[in-house]
Parts: sequence; structure tokens; C-alpha cells
Amino acid sequence: MSEVLYRKWRPNHLTDVVGQEHVTRILEAAISTGRIAHAYLFCGPRGTGKTSTARILAKALNCMSPIEGDPDNECEVCLAINEGRSLDLVEIDGASNRRINDIRDLSEKIHYGPTEGKYKVYIIDEVHMLTTEAFNALLKTLEEPPDHAIIILATTDIHKVPLTIISRCQRFDFRRIPIAAIKEKLTRLCVSEGVKVDPEALEFIARRSGGSLRDSENLLDQAIVTFEEPITLSDLNDLFNVVDQSLPLQLLESISKKDVINSVEVLGRFVENGGDIRQMHGALIDLLRTLVLIKSDAINSDEDGEEVDSRLRLMASGFDLVEVFGLMKTLVNLEFNNSLYSDIILEMAIIETCTVKASAESFGSNKAETQTSKVKDVAPVSRRVAGPPDRLSVAPSNITSATSSKERVKQKVDSAGGIIDREPISKDDASVESSDLDIHWNRLLQSLRQTVNRFNIGALLRGCHERKLEEDRVFFMFRYGSHVERMKSELSDPNVKKGLEDALESVLGKKMGVEIKLADDDSVRRSKPASQRSHLVRAAQAMGARIIQEKEKSR
Repeated sequence: MSEVLYRKWRPNHLTDVVGQEHVTRILEAAISTGRIAHAYLFCGPRGTGKTSTARILAKALNCMSPIEGDPDNECEVCLAINEGRSLDLVEIDGASNRRINDIRDLSEKIHYGPTEGKYKVYIIDEVHMLTTEAFNALLKTLEEPPDHAIIILATTDIHKVPLTIISRCQRFDFRRIPIAAIKEKLTRLCVSEGVKVDPEALEFIARRSGGSLRDSENLLDQAIVTFEEPITLSDLNDLFNVVDQSLPLQLLESISKKDVINSVEVLGRFVENGGDIRQMHGALIDLLRTLVLIKSDAINSDEDGEEVDSRLRLMASGFDLVEVFGLMKTLVNLEFNNSLYSDIILEMAIIETCTVKASAESFGSNKAETQTSKVKDVAPVSRRVAGPPDRLSVAPSNITSATSSKERVKQKVDSAGGIIDREPISKDDASVESSDLDIHWNRLLQSLRQTVNRFNIGALLRGCHERKLEEDRVFFMFRYGSHVERMKSELSDPNVKKGLEDALESVLGKKMGVEIKLADDDSVRRSKPASQRSHLVRAAQAMGARIIQEKEKSR
């Protein structure tokens, strides 16, 4: 059976570890000077050389003739470790040996001395998988191991390792390997294997690996087995079902021209050919990122290829930077939780981008300019502007025309979400009636769901039997004395009372005091007016209707 590339070409010297010079340099100095720690912690992304570095460190510590802190790989100890038959190197998988009994067994056996070398090295891989009890059992052994024992911990999730463990080790953070370093390593590997691979294909593999050298070597191994030489970029696109770069470019060009029809056709053609919509989504985001760098003059190299770079630069002249940011934000926030409708989700986002004009106000908001144009054409008498519970919009009942409403009500658009606010009406020109409060009664209750960390005012007001407005005071009348006492108790807090008065001011347009009373028997027996009795009447009032006259139904 042939050996896979990442095992066949595993580094045997610290100098062979790719992209981790900040780690290997310190380890070489420590071995050369003899300042060896009793415990090491290697953490970082997968495939960056943590376990390989741990094995090289074990060889260097026991090598009979090390060379400037590096093992010679020729002595009996180094050969035994390379062949996996050394008794002085014990590798433990933390995922399958995670229980407290496994760590207790390690604590007992760690006292046995080495057989050939100077140290007995224990490597615990994926140490974050240990249980809490196992970590506690490891503490004492990790803090004071025997002089002949060295413990090396490796993990991809350092945040899952207790701080008590981390503090007892020398920590080394492994970085994601740069794309250029991965490509250089793959080039040397191809020369050693005698395989011809185009530089563009190696560049593609290096980018696709996400900074993991092991992943890139596995991808290259898969490509070597699948295709005949020379291996090209198109071969890899077919192998990994990668979207053709020309399609995202074509789609982005259509979006830049606000061409909805062509944008939908390109996306539909991609889906019909069996493309993964998430790959198209990611490709668009990558192109937009490059477009932002071009617009910002922060990139000079054509890392995506000369053709792609030239088309993006041509596209950049027709794209506004704010539009690019807005499109990126829209795409990044998309969630493809339902795979059945993922293409529709992306299609809707593209159509929205093509049909809605981006502006400085729309970046991070809901298109303020569009909302403002809508507001100017809508009279508050004929339509009530909807808003969230904590923002009240006032539609004065005594305004009879759109012209007068524009004169008396100043409309503005909230930059956070296009919510329309109306400034309170001055006392001189505002005639406050009970119907004003009736119109916005439900919205008033919603806004009072929480008042100064309390949730009682809104609930208590729902039991209000009758409400009246007299000059500068609002009277809330309840049927039961217990409700009156509870309401007065809540309003004894000045902050709560101020919150209620502020909400009333937002609805009525003027400062009003609050009085709580017990309704008399006649009031209780007397039927409510139509504005308070019928939900249909209240709904009509909310849409701008006014009660001209009330008549009792003849019996």
C-alpha cells in the first residue's frame, strides 16, 4: 500500500516545519542551551504542524548527536522514533483516552524511566477532549513530573483547555500557514514525486486548504490519483465541483449594471448545471472583497489572475464604494439554513440589490431616501404609519387635509430603520380630545410593556374601565379599588410616573398629568362610547377616521 503524501513527507527537522519559524526558533535555542521545560502546549489550527513539531522535539531531546538543536535523524534513537518503535515516545489520543482512569494510568506509568534516550516524552493530542475530572487528575503530574519525563500537549481548541493546565505549560501558538509557503512546499513535493502540476493549480490548492498544509497535501494527492499529467486548473475545478470563476464575474457585472434579467439568468444557469449555491455565494464575497481593495487602492497585485483583475478594475469604475459595502453586507448576512431554498435566498438578495438604489443613508439602514419620498406622498389622515412598539407615531385627529398635516407635523426618517417620527404639536394649535388617546390606546399599552425595569403599568392599564381628558390631565378610572391602589402604588415611583407621562406626551402632543380614580356606579353601569366599545371603530380611527356624531341605536 502506498503512503499518502502528508505522511510520506512529514518534516523530520525543525527547519522543515513550514510557516512556524517563531516556534521552531525558540525550540532550537532551548535545546541548544539545555533550558528544557517540563511541559509544552502546542495550539493552533489543524494541519499546521503541531504533532510533527512535538515528534521532532522528542527526537531532538533524545538524539545522541543533535546539530544546533535539530535531530540528526541518523542515530538509533531518531530512527526508532521515525519508525514508530521507540518506547521513549508515548503518544496518547485525548479523544479516545479522555476519562479520569486513563490519566490515572498515565500518572502511574510516568515514573518509569526511559529505555534508550535521556527523556521519556508523552504527547497528548487533542487534549481539549479530556473530561473535567481528567484535567484535574493531570494537574499535579503536569506541574511536577519526574525529571526524566516531558509532557507535550496539542490542541486545536485552546479555549476548551482550563487555565490551570495552560499556566503549567510553555505555550506556543501555531499560525495558519501562508498561501505562498504552502505553494512553495507543494512545488518541492511535486519535484520530488516527479509530478507535473501547473502553477495555477498549485495556487488553487494552496488557497482551498485554508492555511492547512496537511489539507493541501491531501488535495494534491487526490488530484495526482485522478488526472493524467500535467494537472491543470480546469481539472481541479471539475474534481472539486468548483464554480467557474467567469460565472461570478459575469453575475457581478450584471449586478453593477442593475440588470435584473441577466443576473437571474446567470444564477439560474449556474443552478441548472448542478452548481452549489454556497460556492457562488462565497465566490461573490471574495470578488467583492477584492473590489473593495481595488477601490481603496489597497491592492496592486493581480493575485486572482490577470484577466480577473482587469475585469474587476473595469467594474470598479462603475461601482460606488458604498454600493459595494452594501452588497457585501447583504451577502454576508444571508443564511442558507434550508438547502431547498438556498438558490431563492441568493436570488432575492441579488434582485433587491439591483432594484434598490444604494446611498450613503442606505448603508447600514433601510434606504432612508426611498422612505422619505414615500412619506411625502402619504397624508397621515388616510394612513397610519406603522412603527415598533417603543416608537410612537402621532396622527392628530383634527387635521383634515394633507396640506395642513405637512404644515403642522414635521416628518423625519430615523437612520436606523426608516421609522417615521412626528414632533409633538405645540399647545397653542393642538386641541387634545379623548379620541386622540383612543386612537393610539393599543400602541400606548405596547410602549408601556416595560417602564423603568417594571412590567406592571401596561398590564394594569389594560383593566382601565374608562379614560377621560380634562384640560391638562388624563383620568384613568377603574372598576375595582384594588386596581386603583395597585396603580397608585406603581406611580409612587417618580421614574415610573415620568415614563407614563412621557408616553402620553408622545401620543397626545402635550404634557399631561395623570389621575387614578375609582369609577362610580353610574359610570360602570353606563355603556362605553363607541370609540371605546367597538374594536372595529378603534381600527377605523387608527386608519384616520374621525367620529363626527354618536347615536344610540333605537330599540
